Amino acid sequence: MHTQASGQQADAARTAPCPQCKEIKAKRYAAVRHGDKCTAAAMATAMGLHQRASHA
Repeated sequence: MHTQASGQQADAARTAPCPQCKEIKAKRYAAVRHGDKCTAAAMATAMGLHQRASHA
């Protein structure tokens, strides 16, 4: 069941990524640009863990 508060939180998450999300994304994008598949994969995992811990 969704409440008004959860809807507002979801809207806020879409419009203002948290600093840690931005950092993880930047590291992954840089790794992809440089062909570093290991770091790119690690950052994808880090993002999943972060989203579950911080945005669930």
